[in-house]
Amino acid sequence: MLQISGNLLMIKEFFNQNLPVKNPVLILSLVLLIILFAPLILKRFRIPGIIGLIIAGVIIGPNTLHIIEKSTSFELFSKTGLLYIMFLAGLEIDMQEYKRNRSKSVVFGAFTFFIPIIIGFIVCTYVFNFTLWPALLLASMFSTHTLLSYPIVSNMGIVKNRAVQISFGGTIITDSAVLILLGVITNVVDGEINSQFWIRLILSLSLLAFSVLYLLPKVSRWFFRNIEGQGSSQYIYVLAVVFISGFFSELAGVEPIIGAFLAGLALNRVIPHNSILMNRVIFIGNTIFIPFFLISAGMLVDFSLFFKGTDALVFAGILSAVALLTKWLAAQVTGFIYKYTKYERRVMFGLSASHAAATLAVIKVGYDKGMFDQNVINGTIILILITCMVSSFATERAARKIAIADNESSKKVIDRTERILIPVSNPENIARLIDLSLIIKDPKSMEPIYPLSIVEDSDEADEKINVVKKVIDSVVEQISSGDKKVQVLKKVDLSIVDGIARTAKAYNISDILISWKAQQATSNLIFGTIADNLLVKTKQSIIISKIIQPLNTYSKLVVVLTPNAELESGFNLVSKKINAILKQVGVNSVIYGQQKTIDAFTSIIKDKKREFYNYLMINNFDNNDIIEKVNSDDLYVFLSGRKQTVSYDFNVDNMPKLLSKNNEFTSFLLFYPESLKSLSDSQITEMTVPAIQENIAKVIHLKDKITGIFKNKS
Repeated sequence: MLQISGNLLMIKEFFNQNLPVKNPVLILSLVLLIILFAPLILKRFRIPGIIGLIIAGVIIGPNTLHIIEKSTSFELFSKTGLLYIMFLAGLEIDMQEYKRNRSKSVVFGAFTFFIPIIIGFIVCTYVFNFTLWPALLLASMFSTHTLLSYPIVSNMGIVKNRAVQISFGGTIITDSAVLILLGVITNVVDGEINSQFWIRLILSLSLLAFSVLYLLPKVSRWFFRNIEGQGSSQYIYVLAVVFISGFFSELAGVEPIIGAFLAGLALNRVIPHNSILMNRVIFIGNTIFIPFFLISAGMLVDFSLFFKGTDALVFAGILSAVALLTKWLAAQVTGFIYKYTKYERRVMFGLSASHAAATLAVIKVGYDKGMFDQNVINGTIILILITCMVSSFATERAARKIAIADNESSKKVIDRTERILIPVSNPENIARLIDLSLIIKDPKSMEPIYPLSIVEDSDEADEKINVVKKVIDSVVEQISSGDKKVQVLKKVDLSIVDGIARTAKAYNISDILISWKAQQATSNLIFGTIADNLLVKTKQSIIISKIIQPLNTYSKLVVVLTPNAELESGFNLVSKKINAILKQVGVNSVIYGQQKTIDAFTSIIKDKKREFYNYLMINNFDNNDIIEKVNSDDLYVFLSGRKQTVSYDFNVDNMPKLLSKNNEFTSFLLFYPESLKSLSDSQITEMTVPAIQENIAKVIHLKDKITGIFKNKS
């Protein structure tokens, strides 16, 4: 017994002398081990990883074992994590879904602000006997929430769900309202409320919105255009934007989380959602910065409060009950109005239930002003722990149900596996082609992208194919770091076209993506281009790309839909790919097509009200007005059709050639959808005129060639 007692004393003495850890290297090592093992251990008990990190923060915090001392560097990482959560929430909002649910976001934001603050004010006044301004300030705490469970919905792949989208919109509305109210109340208490205060507040918020939402996208497009390919510089720029926007937000008199969220909205159109840069932003945030914030939130909790009488426990219990009940009511009322499923209502509740950053800001200000005592601080810290745990559990369970339902419904819609093949014989444009494939690829698809290193059989074939493969591997290495699957193929064949066709058949490819330069490289009068032959020898969707600058730097997009495109079997899938590109370019987009084609297109992309883009009806395409006024920052997208198909139109098919000939530095994409349907007699009759036009153009082209030959000889 004496030996055991002596050992315990030695251990205690060791901890007293060596704890808390103050060495920054050791602190970082311990935190990284917690980030690694806490979610893994608690996962075995079916506890969300977020809760594991919060509990770990409680254990190592100053109010429990006090293993780690909060340093300036630790606080910096924690603050970065909080801003990162809000930034990602704005960055990953589907702007089309947001437009569709904009009014619903306002309604949910109103409910999640007014219901908690009204009920909270009644409780604070009649249960806790607070006076007017302290009661109103404490009640506003119930309205705030932090998107602590955002990583859960992100990992589940349901960020674009309508309930998640309106939760994001509601967050910015309610947090902005609370933080503005905080400024008003503190100025009332200090006796500084006057007309000058309101003018300063309105002007500063207007300037913040203008600089972040209007100027930042323009600066960012210029920046990304001029440092293309420098991935590390692009990420540093994004991180700097988050902090600068947060600082501007503080200057405007609101919390920096508002500025971070606005920065996410501003870069939403500039950073493609499936790009390498987006993968890097999400990966680093979820791996390092956000876990630091979760651990830091847990370190605020003091369990010793439970053993210091019942007052603190009762106060914390009432606060937590009011906070959870009011957020549940807001989610239920909104879900009932818009007829959301029970799981969508639950995920709305889960996302809005957690209180952390803004809550602490409100309470700390009230405490500093002498409006609250230590009892309120203690109760708020317990409230944060309880609401964060409830939020994580509720969000994970509801999100899993929604993800399963979405996967089951998507399986019914998608009737074939999406696999994109990128044949490369010249490695010059491989990076842009792979980046484009990531954007148009269905984010729910788990299939890899297939870059194909292909050369014609010759004595130097092995050397050529190895050179191409090395370039592809260097690009693939960047993509793989962002959890994107890529499978590099290589092939030597007597014919480039035959090699591509055989590979497409062997791997059940759905889309073949080639560059305009590559397909024009073997152009000749008799045999045609690579694309001409691929369109004949394959049934897959063919995409031809002439992208001169990064896709996210274009200021306008023009889409041309060939007549009868809606009758093609691959029209649905190609329309979704075009819409994925439209989302990245922004609202300044024009779509030309016949009435029935545009009707089908808007139905597929769920824009029946036609509020996303500018649609222009056109009956025939026999003039070239569409491609006459061209700017270098314009991107053209042509949805054409294979010859001898119902959607083939000579004028539309010829537009890319004229555009490339007359405007060398203009970018465009040319889509040929998969075509498996046979033509009826009436459809063949409709195609007679375009076919005659094409033959006439060929005769003129041949005449020009012959004339040119004789001129050169003379």
